[in-house]
Amino acid sequence: MKKTIALTAMAAIAFAPGVSFAQKNGARPDFTLDPNYGEVSLEAGFTPDPWTKSILAGGSVPASSARSGCEGSVSAAPDLQLQYEAGEFDLTVRALASEDTTLLVNTPSGQWLCDDDSGGDLNPKVLISDPQSGRYDIWLGTYGNDMVQSTLEISELGDSGSSGGEAPDPGLDPNFGSVNLDTGFTPDPHEKSILAGGSITASVAKAGCEGKVSAAADYQVFFEAGSMDLTFLVEASEDTTLLINAPNGRWYCDDDSGGGVNPKVLITNPQSGRYDVWVGTYGDDMVQSTLKVSELD
Repeated sequence: MKKTIALTAMAAIAFAPGVSFAQKNGARPDFTLDPNYGEVSLEAGFTPDPWTKSILAGGSVPASSARSGCEGSVSAAPDLQLQYEAGEFDLTVRALASEDTTLLVNTPSGQWLCDDDSGGDLNPKVLISDPQSGRYDIWLGTYGNDMVQSTLEISELGDSGSSGGEAPDPGLDPNFGSVNLDTGFTPDPHEKSILAGGSITASVAKAGCEGKVSAAADYQVFFEAGSMDLTFLVEASEDTTLLINAPNGRWYCDDDSGGGVNPKVLITNPQSGRYDVWVGTYGDDMVQSTLKVSELD
């Protein structure tokens, strides 16, 4: 959606760091140019997450010259160059601004990705599933010749904490208490009765997660890790889902991996620390369920 944007004084534009507006006919985004706002190297599991950078978005090159259908105008040079060492996480690139901005990304494989409003409130967002290691060139665009002050965010944690909407919050007291478990705990599995469900979509925490959960975690597990893997499993007579926030801030989720309609999350080489656990449902009804925590499954 385009938005009327007041023109910024040309004098202010002229002094924007590194942004070139002297474009020739037929100019297009060029990832061989030095980035306007430098580069950053991030490895899977980076902190803080999200990583942020203040960017003056805009330019005079149509983003559609890189890929048909892409929106907005960008500079010829990328705004930021990301050198990324991938792991098991998805990668989210988004921008936050008070005015309408767009996003253009060139991946290590040479694929062009773009977005306008998927981040909500006119903010663009690109979710890269199973990202490659390598260089990502990133442009932030606008719908006019003016520049827009924006914040670029790079995250492996999905949308948690990035929007103003309600989201699963590990900072709240858990609905059904907590437990301390040391490696080798007995009985194994540890079991807890949980009334699953809530009004918040689990995908707010991590894109692709299923079901609805409460704002507060249903259960907290304080775990002292050893050499064993850790499994979370839910059993119920109806379809449930599972959402977990690990000590390193990573979100895990599952729907039916536990057999039938039961969700299961296996965490290999688990860290010591607090695991916040939500059990979700697919409707507004609450479902009686049993959460099982095990090192033997």
